[in-house]
Amino acid sequence: MKRFAVFQLPIICYAALIFAISSFSRIPAPDLGITFADKIAHFIEYGVFVILLLLAFSHPPISSRVIVLYAFAVIVSIVFAGLDEYHQKFVPGRTADLYDLAADSLGIFVGSAIHFRFYRTRRQAS
Repeated sequence: MKRFAVFQLPIICYAALIFAISSFSRIPAPDLGITFADKIAHFIEYGVFVILLLLAFSHPPISSRVIVLYAFAVIVSIVFAGLDEYHQKFVPGRTADLYDLAADSLGIFVGSAIHFRFYRTRRQAS
């Protein structure tokens, strides 16, 4: 149970939080003076998502092959991001935006690369 609470529960809660926030018609955001600030938020949101997903998938490991783990996490993350954008089509005042999905996907790839870098560094140290 402790392993579930540490590794799987965070991604479940984070996914629920993303879905809940996507259900709001208007999301108050601070004005940073940057026209693409929402894309930065999408990038960070899904970079964190894939890292949490990789942690969940690696405890217990879904595969002994690292490439399978990363590919699966990236695919699941992009599908979730796409479904989240699709969900927003049905929320009054929101739209599905391919540019948001592109920012999500870029965040997913960068997040998985960051995780892999730390994974490889940790593995070489042991």
